[in-house]
Amino acid sequence: MQSLKIALLFAFVALASTCSQTPGTTTTTVTTTVTTVTADDDSDSGLLTANDRRIIRKTWDQAKKDGDVPPQILFRFIKAHPEYQKMFKSFADVPQAELLGNGNFLAQAYTILAGLNVVIQSLSSQELIANQINALGGAHKPRGATPIMFEQFGNVAEEVLAEELGSSFNAEARQAWKNGMRALVTGIAKNLKNAEDLADPQTKLTPHQIQDVQRSWENLRANRNAMVSSIFVKLFKETPRVQKHFAKFANVAVDALPENGEYNKQIALVADRLDTIISAMDDKLQLLGNINYMRYTHQPPRAIPRQTFEDFARLLIESLEASGVSGDDMDSWKGVLTIFVNGVSPK
Repeated sequence: MQSLKIALLFAFVALASTCSQTPGTTTTTVTTTVTTVTADDDSDSGLLTANDRRIIRKTWDQAKKDGDVPPQILFRFIKAHPEYQKMFKSFADVPQAELLGNGNFLAQAYTILAGLNVVIQSLSSQELIANQINALGGAHKPRGATPIMFEQFGNVAEEVLAEELGSSFNAEARQAWKNGMRALVTGIAKNLKNAEDLADPQTKLTPHQIQDVQRSWENLRANRNAMVSSIFVKLFKETPRVQKHFAKFANVAVDALPENGEYNKQIALVADRLDTIISAMDDKLQLLGNINYMRYTHQPPRAIPRQTFEDFARLLIESLEASGVSGDDMDSWKGVLTIFVNGVSPK
């Protein structure tokens, strides 16, 4: 049973096996840590039966006799999800209407066919398939391939097979392929990133980090002025020269600052700016605009050193931990604050 799960995973990895490669390149170097799949891995055992394996072999053997099936599967996949076309460098910019006549596109389609043939005909060799998937599974993590991508490809493949095979692709056959797709996604999730863990190329933030930070901040934002004030007091006590950047209360005793009107105006300004940045994290343009604003208003005119921003971030982390923010959320905060500091005060 496990052999088909691993086999299907290997088969559909063929979809991405040449993504981001230059034409003619066939060698993949795996440099990332991957989850090792062994031949006796029995997770999700029972999901696929001998009958499922037999049906998948039979229906695929029927379908591959029609040379149009591989191009149609890939074409329909890209048509339904055009964002994935950019993953295939050799035809990334080819108009969709021209894909079925493009040599690079057809070569990719038949590469997938070849991969499927090898895997489906090797279902009985657990050891062979396990070795193959261990070699290929981690290669796609750094390329941004996600489990949902393979699930979507499987859905398209199922629909194309149903159209091509007609009555031969009955309810039993469709269920066998659905079982295979379910096993595929379960297996591939071990080595590929989920969409929420993929960092935006410009902001460097992941949706997961943004959600963690915004959620935990919402529970604390009502007391943001008090939190920021405690951070500034600690910062000024640790590094007195930092207070000199604030001319209106540069010479006020640190312990007397909470009673100073100008100091409290500055605290409210900083707290509101922090709130604005966090609230806009899921809007890339606003986020980048806020970071750039912070950089240009603090670096040339005030010449505030990077160390000050690093210290502020460290003290904010300590305040968040003291406020009971969970460990998982703290990991996201640390990553986000590192990116903020790098944005406001690049090394």
